[in-house]
Amino acid sequence: MSADDLGPTLGEVETYLAERAVDVDGGDGDGRDGGGGAEPGLATSVAAIAEVFAELTDRLGNVVVLALPSGTALLRYLFGALHGGAVPVAVPPAMPAGRLVEVARRLGARLLVTPYGRAVPGTAVRRFGRTAVATLPGPWQYHEPGHVIILTSGTSGIFSGCLHRASSLFRNAARHAGAVGLRSDDTMLVTLPLNFSYALVAQALAGLVTGARLVVTGPPFSPRGYLDAVRRHGVTSSSLTPFLLRNLVPGAPPRGLRMLTVGGDALPSEEVTALVRARSDLEVYITYGLTEAGPRVSTLAAHLEPAHRHGSVGRPLPGVGVSLRNVRDGVGELLVTSDTVLVRRVGATDGRTAPGEVATEGRALDRHTAPGQIATEGRAPDPHTASAQIATGDLFRLDSDGYLYFAGRMGDSCVVDGVKVSLPSVRRLAMGLPGVVAATTRLCPGRRAGHASDDGQGRHAGEHGRGTYAGDDRRSRYAGDDEHTEHDGQRFVLELYMRDATDDAVRRVRAELHRFLLRAERPCRIRGIPAQEAAYK
Repeated sequence: MSADDLGPTLGEVETYLAERAVDVDGGDGDGRDGGGGAEPGLATSVAAIAEVFAELTDRLGNVVVLALPSGTALLRYLFGALHGGAVPVAVPPAMPAGRLVEVARRLGARLLVTPYGRAVPGTAVRRFGRTAVATLPGPWQYHEPGHVIILTSGTSGIFSGCLHRASSLFRNAARHAGAVGLRSDDTMLVTLPLNFSYALVAQALAGLVTGARLVVTGPPFSPRGYLDAVRRHGVTSSSLTPFLLRNLVPGAPPRGLRMLTVGGDALPSEEVTALVRARSDLEVYITYGLTEAGPRVSTLAAHLEPAHRHGSVGRPLPGVGVSLRNVRDGVGELLVTSDTVLVRRVGATDGRTAPGEVATEGRALDRHTAPGQIATEGRAPDPHTASAQIATGDLFRLDSDGYLYFAGRMGDSCVVDGVKVSLPSVRRLAMGLPGVVAATTRLCPGRRAGHASDDGQGRHAGEHGRGTYAGDDRRSRYAGDDEHTEHDGQRFVLELYMRDATDDAVRRVRAELHRFLLRAERPCRIRGIPAQEAAYK
C-alpha cells in the first residue's frame, strides 16, 4: 500500500481535522474527557487511532464498522482505520442492534466501533473515552488496505455495500469540488449523515482536497437551527437533499451562503427555478451521483443556465463518460464510465440485476453480468489508471448538448424522507418471519403527492412499477391501523399474507421488522391478509 492509495498523508489529515473541522455544537464529539474507566492514551488523534487499529487488525485489511454519530470524531476514526491498514465502513448510528450485528456479519467485519455503553457483541471490548471498540468473532473478510466500504442499502439491499479505493474517492471529490467551485476560503455545513456517500465524498473529502473549512451538524433538524448554524459559523456552502431543502429552507436561502448544492434525489424543474430566483446572487448546483460511481457523476450550474434546463442534472464531470442503453422513445438506462467506480460489491445483494454491474474499459458491459462482477480480458487492470463501466439502474434522457435528464428508476425502490429504500429487502425480511406466507409492497401518496413517482394525476406506480394506486378506496381494513409511520414524499404499504392476520399478530410482525429497519425504511402501514389459499410455510 503506497501513500497514493490513501490520498492526503496522515499528517495532512491530522492538521486539517484539528484546524479546519468543527462540530456545530462546539465540541469534537469523541469523548476526550472520557473520565474514569478510560484506557490510558485515549484515541484523541488520527495517529493514535491508526495505531489502535493497526494493533487490532495486524494491517491485514480487515473491515471496521463505525456506528458513530456524524461528527469530527467519526472522521478521525474513519481516517484512523484507513491509515491503520483497515477498511472502514460508516453505518447509521441509529441502526437497530439486530441490523447492525447482521451487517457486520455479512461484511465479515473484525471490529465494531460504537459509543461506549451501547450493547454490542464481541469477544473483547476496549474503551477509548466515550467510544468502545469490540472485536467480533468472525469469520473475518480481508481486503487490500487502502479501501473504503460505503453502504448502498437502497439500490442493492440492506446488507450490501461498495468497496472503493480511497484514492479514487479523493479523485472524485476533487472533480466535484472543481465543478461547484469550492474554495479554500469556503466554510461547508455538513447536514447530511457522513455515512452517505454524498456527504462523505462531496463534502468531507472535498474539504480535505481544497482546504475548505468543515462544520458538521446532525439531527434534530429545524429551519431555525439551520439558519443559526449558517449565521453562527459563517457558512458559505451547503449541500442538501430535496427532502432537507424543503424542510430546512422553506423560503429564500439565508444570506451568507455563497452556494447551495442539491443531490441525492430528483428536484423538479419548477423548484430549481424558484430556488434560483429566490436569491439572484446565490450559486445553485444540481448534482447527480450514485455510490457505485464513486459517487458524483454530473453537475448543473443552474444559476448559469436558462430555465428550460432546470430539469437537468447537468453534464458529466471531467473524466466521467456517460451513455444510454436499451433506449426507447429517447429514454434509456444510464451507463457510467469512470476511473472512480467501485471495485466490487460486498455483503449480500438483493439479486442479479442490482445497479453497479461492472466492466473494465475495453470490454462491453454484458447486460447479464452479475452485480459487482468485473469483466476483464484475462488480466487485472491497473487500479490507478483503468476506467470501468457500470449500469446505474436509472433512466435518463441525453440531449444533443450532453445534458442529462432524469426519467425514473428501473429498480424496485422508492425514496422516503430523502432515503432510498430497497423494497425487496423489506419483503424478504417480512417473509422470513414466522406465520408470513408472502409479502408484497405498493407505493401510495405521501404528504407531497405531486412529487416522486406521481404521474401528476394522483396515481402512483405500484409494485415493480406496474399498475396504479389512487388511494385506499377499497375500504379494506389495515391490521394495526392505529400504528403507522408518517413519511414525506413517497410512502409504501406492506401487505402480508399471514396464517394469523389479527391486529396482535401484525403488531408482533411490525415489532420484529423494526429490529432491522431504519425509520425511513419502515412501511407507513402494514396490512395483514388471511392466507387461506396460499401454501403455509
